[in-house]
Amino acid sequence: MFHLLFLKMTQVDPTIETNFELDEIDQGIIELLRLDGRMALTEISKQLNIPGATARYRVQRLLQSKAIQITAWPNPNTMGKPHMLLLFLIVENGRIDAVAEELTAMPEVRFVAVLAGRFNVAADVYFGGHADLLTFFDKLHQVQGVISYEPNTVLRLLKASFR
Repeated sequence: MFHLLFLKMTQVDPTIETNFELDEIDQGIIELLRLDGRMALTEISKQLNIPGATARYRVQRLLQSKAIQITAWPNPNTMGKPHMLLLFLIVENGRIDAVAEELTAMPEVRFVAVLAGRFNVAADVYFGGHADLLTFFDKLHQVQGVISYEPNTVLRLLKASFR
């Protein structure tokens, strides 16, 4: 189900530099947290052979600068939403961002991107059964600016990884 994470995101401090380069230590921290977002700071410092205070400072800096974000990623199968729909939309000019934002607010939508090409917006929609899908399409039809869309049902997911 959900993984509860020990790190909380804090308010962004405007005095923290947001345009810094990621060195080997930062990249190592990111890789470790990508594999296990709950990894203790003591384990991070041990694996990277750095002091605990350095690990704590670096993780806080990465979080506050928004270089990383640690979130829970629920398993759709255990949440009653085992089916996935890839949705590609053609949207009126001037409405692309608004449509993308409306999709982002829908709980069944897990991914939204603005595209260049034939389609303007792409989204991943998780659903339990046909009734859920019909409810989603009813909501989608209310979104102003959608000219057309192409839904594609995922029959078998072979890999889902964000690196």
